[in-house]
Amino acid sequence: MSGRSVLDWLLRLALGGAMVYAGWSKLDVQETFARNIANYRLLPAQLNQILAVTLPWVELVAGALLVLGLWTRPAAWIVAALMAAFAIGVGQALARGLDISCGCFGEGTGESLGLQTLGLEAACLAAAIAIAWLAPRRAARAPAA
Repeated sequence: MSGRSVLDWLLRLALGGAMVYAGWSKLDVQETFARNIANYRLLPAQLNQILAVTLPWVELVAGALLVLGLWTRPAAWIVAALMAAFAIGVGQALARGLDISCGCFGEGTGESLGLQTLGLEAACLAAAIAIAWLAPRRAARAPAA
């Protein structure tokens, strides 16, 4: 196993595992998660509800794909997009001085929003981009005759 493939494997396992945990932890606390999303004061109430139902599944599936090494590049780009969106949400909340829970890992974790949250989002974004870059590229197919 080359150094590059070991790094890819470690990044996929760490980031994918975190995404699976994050998604799983929110599956049965959708009302609480919807309130956490609403606390960011960015979206209409109906969209908060939709996100509270769908986002955990997106995190869970994308994370599982990373862990399993299936459709790695698309899964990594999905996670990168999520991390960028989360970083924007966290950044605006910090800039506005909102004293809220991040909602990253469901209820009961007590994680409050702070610069460490923004740093974690940035690190996960960097890891997702690295995974997408390290993922093996498919060979180009010859045009059909």
